[in-house]
Amino acid sequence: MGRDTIIPTLIAALVLVAIAAGLTITGGPISARAERRDLARLDDLRNLKTLITCQHQVNGALPDTLFVDTNCAYSPLGTDPLTNAPYGYEKLSDTSYRLCASFERPDLIRDHDLGPGTWQPDSGCFILTQP
Repeated sequence: MGRDTIIPTLIAALVLVAIAAGLTITGGPISARAERRDLARLDDLRNLKTLITCQHQVNGALPDTLFVDTNCAYSPLGTDPLTNAPYGYEKLSDTSYRLCASFERPDLIRDHDLGPGTWQPDSGCFILTQP
């Protein structure tokens, strides 16, 4: 093998190693799609939080279950973008509740993603308090 073939072969090998390292670090297109679905889930949970806040203000209490409320201007009841399953809601007390989703990358979610609250990555739930 001559010098004319070794250098291009080494460059090609370095390019392949760089591409593999980049995909390992970023996760590639599959990971990017999962992250986009998780962002959609977070957006849906934010909308549900807005609905719950409205229902609390209108009715003076947290709802026992999620429902479309004509008293609230925007009353979404979103579903998971991958499974089409409804999001989880549980009233914990007169002022606190849990909102849950099946996140694909829970390691990227943080407490502050829905405002003041506590993120529970093992369950995919946020514990939130209505002031």
